[in-house]
Amino acid sequence: MKPILRRAAALVLCAALLIPTALASDALGSTIYDYTLDICDGTTLTREVMWSASKSDLRTENYVTYTPSGSISPVVSYGTSVVSKQSVADMAKSLETDGHRVLSGINGDYFVMATGDPLGLVVTDGVLRSSASYLQALGFLEDGSAIIGTPNLDLKANFKGYSLKIADINKIRTNTGFYIFTDDFASTTRNTQAGVDVILTPNTPGEELKIGSTLSCTVEQVMEATGATTIPQGKLILSISNQSGEWLQEVIRSLTPGDSVDISITAPDTRWEDVTYAVGGLYWILKDGVVDTSLSDGAAAPRTAVGTKPNGEVVFYTIDGRQAGHSVGATIQMVAQRLKELGCTNAILLDGGGSTTMVSTYPDYGSSSIINKPSDGTPRAVSNAVFLLSNLSPTNQPGSLYVTPKSLTLLPGATTQCTVSAMDTGWYPMDELPGETTWSSPEGAVSASGLFTAPQTPGVYTVTAESSGVTGSTRIHVLQADTLYLTEEATGKRPSSYSLTPGQKVNLSAAGSYRTIDLTGGDSAFQWTVEGDIGTITDDGQFTAGLNSATGAIRVASGDTAVTVPVTVKAPGQYTLLADFEGDTPGLTAQNAALTLNADPVKYGTQSLRVDYRDGARLTRTQDLTQRDRYVSLWVYGDGSGTLLSAAFAYEDGTSVSQSLATLNFTGWKKVTAAVPDGAATFQGLTLSGGSGALWLDQLVLANESGWDSTAPTVALSLSGTNVTARITDASQNALSADRMSLTVDGQAVPFTWDAGSGTLTATLSGLGSSSHQITVTAGDACGNLGRDAAMRSGTSSNPFEDMEGHWALPYTGRLSELGILQGVSSTTFAPDRNITRGDFALMTARWLGLNLEDYAGVDLPYADADDIPSWDYTAIQALHTLGILEGSTGSDGQPYIHARSSITRAQAMTILGRVLEKGYPQAALSDFSDAASVPAWAKEHVATLVSLEVVGGSNGQLRPSAPVTRAEVAKMLFTLW
Repeated sequence: MKPILRRAAALVLCAALLIPTALASDALGSTIYDYTLDICDGTTLTREVMWSASKSDLRTENYVTYTPSGSISPVVSYGTSVVSKQSVADMAKSLETDGHRVLSGINGDYFVMATGDPLGLVVTDGVLRSSASYLQALGFLEDGSAIIGTPNLDLKANFKGYSLKIADINKIRTNTGFYIFTDDFASTTRNTQAGVDVILTPNTPGEELKIGSTLSCTVEQVMEATGATTIPQGKLILSISNQSGEWLQEVIRSLTPGDSVDISITAPDTRWEDVTYAVGGLYWILKDGVVDTSLSDGAAAPRTAVGTKPNGEVVFYTIDGRQAGHSVGATIQMVAQRLKELGCTNAILLDGGGSTTMVSTYPDYGSSSIINKPSDGTPRAVSNAVFLLSNLSPTNQPGSLYVTPKSLTLLPGATTQCTVSAMDTGWYPMDELPGETTWSSPEGAVSASGLFTAPQTPGVYTVTAESSGVTGSTRIHVLQADTLYLTEEATGKRPSSYSLTPGQKVNLSAAGSYRTIDLTGGDSAFQWTVEGDIGTITDDGQFTAGLNSATGAIRVASGDTAVTVPVTVKAPGQYTLLADFEGDTPGLTAQNAALTLNADPVKYGTQSLRVDYRDGARLTRTQDLTQRDRYVSLWVYGDGSGTLLSAAFAYEDGTSVSQSLATLNFTGWKKVTAAVPDGAATFQGLTLSGGSGALWLDQLVLANESGWDSTAPTVALSLSGTNVTARITDASQNALSADRMSLTVDGQAVPFTWDAGSGTLTATLSGLGSSSHQITVTAGDACGNLGRDAAMRSGTSSNPFEDMEGHWALPYTGRLSELGILQGVSSTTFAPDRNITRGDFALMTARWLGLNLEDYAGVDLPYADADDIPSWDYTAIQALHTLGILEGSTGSDGQPYIHARSSITRAQAMTILGRVLEKGYPQAALSDFSDAASVPAWAKEHVATLVSLEVVGGSNGQLRPSAPVTRAEVAKMLFTLW
């Protein structure tokens, strides 16, 4: 199947003849680009994109114009019943399943959202499926011509000498008058109040209700109904509510089985007797060439309408709306005026808003697709729709070529590839071209292979393809951009400015738009330059920062339009780590304070230092100062006590001096910084005065700048056989050290060699065997930022599970199984696609962590549903609960629950895995995912970390945080996280 996005761009083409359209619309705005293509005999599809000066935004319309002929047939369709709702696309699929080629289709009448009840009449195959005596309607005659008007149907039930008005046919019953129901309506009458229902049997089996005819019936049964009555197949129900007039109730109750009842349907305008298809419409917006200005105009919105021209042509029209940057929509009178501009003299307004939908089948495609952009974001289920069907069959005789440029709107100098396919004389796609293809354009802008290069002069350019005498053309629009913007290719973000280190590279791409419409560019369409001595930039947008500190800008231009991004090149910061509070000792000595290494709270790594202090506390850590040591910084988790925290220094002569770091009037983590006094020779440590309390410290450093390095080291890992090489760099000088690096194989540390001069970690691995392995290199800098890179060394791990053969997760489950981390649901079955429970996830995670579960067997669990935990998961839950990795939730009774047998969600799984990681890894911007807002607040940090580490990557641009996780997915997460 060809991508929908390609189809939207491909509408530029003209299969056999491009028909010029107006350069402006008084109703809607000035034309930016447009196209018209033939889709069948006398039938064209047009899209026009216009600029509204009053709205400073776009309007996008799509319409089909056809001349009635034997080649096509307009029809009305609905779902399984009159009141069932389906999207226009689903109705089209049903028609295609029945063997029809759907040329186009639009949504139909207004309807009651809650019930699906159409407001107007519905006629299909000449049968009145639903009535409306007072609304406007659109009707199609047998020859495909259309009429617009007010049918003013007169519906009568004639029996026992009475001729009584029928309120409606196949509409939700009200408390006024008689109603007729047939099995077209639904399976039942859907009545919600008591009344009288009379079952009628047509005297002629199979005869149905038609305009201009009388249906003679015989009473089969008269019943007092308390609610909905089942509608018998092929029969009718005459129904009245007990809330209606008493005399009418008496009359209908006088009927007895065997009585005759005639249902007559007439229209003052006898043309309605000849319609084969019809659908209701709320407003007759253009009548005999005059716009109805008496109608309430309404706000600009998506609209659907049908117009007729004096020459018999019919226009199916839609305009999108409520979508800034795509289409703001139109008022009712704008639509009427637009259809008048298109040559219509009469037009009827159909349902709009989120209902507005148009489907069409492109000439080189076998089925229809939605070609507009519904404002709800997804197609709305509607009551009915109007379609245009082809009556032609494939001929396999070449008739025309369908030329498709990959892009429709280009910048001068840009290129786009054109492709071509053949259609037969019945407008069906052919598998092969009739011969070799020759490309041409008046300006010589297309190559022999169909590559179009946009001339420097904006305009509309025609490209023609010819194959064995059969031709086709397309028009390509070359526009001068009024806006340019830059995108950083690594992140996909648009930079507002850059602060770079010497030699740092940034790969940029440029793009342009005209009145918010994206224009295809490419390297050849832009001119790149730099302002100031900030570095160099190549013709394809790769910027390399200079070696010295400087300020300036990157500039990209297309024609007279340009954009600049300010750039600052700054020499890298230099940090000296004094204490990170990892390991077994604090690295500080204390007076009037007690020091404890804690796992929570933590800013970086796995531990922080808790300080329980009294007034006058002193934490000693002596460090000789160098010229680059201008600041001391650390992270403090405050206690809100108001105590003064200071940094202590000493001069060469031993004189002490202190600098205030912070007053502890805050809680939570905060970076605090103090300048090193001029002339100070040593850093002496920290002091606390003016109070007592408890605080936590993390990542104590000396630096040449007051800021904080928040950029993780970059690790680039490569494998060659058993040889491991990792290139490790960091934005700060002297920030890398072998004691803050690790090389692991399947989570187990192995020795390595670090060459600081080249920034290279190397190792030769042994004992790998034939199994697959995850090789990971992690590096931390002086500020606690962690960077890593990992790679799988492919192998052939043992596989005890029969259902893993050929499964995508086999490389992960095989190794995890070898190490005893995962087990199957049986000795030979893993059930990879089964959702994993919270309990089984805890067990797999605990084994992955290498925990001795017996050490936790005596832990009392606080969960109200602890007895429901499977026996094989129990000790794992005890372990993870004790370590603070696994938490339950509070039930409606206020008690904690673990829900061990429930499926774990992706957000829960990522949170648990995130808790076992060191802190300091980069966090990805979740805004790149369309469902980022649905990630729970308690999971965001962990989800962002795992996305950054590429442990999870989402699917189709979504994270699906509430979705369950399969056993195979967990195996991949654990293997990748090593």
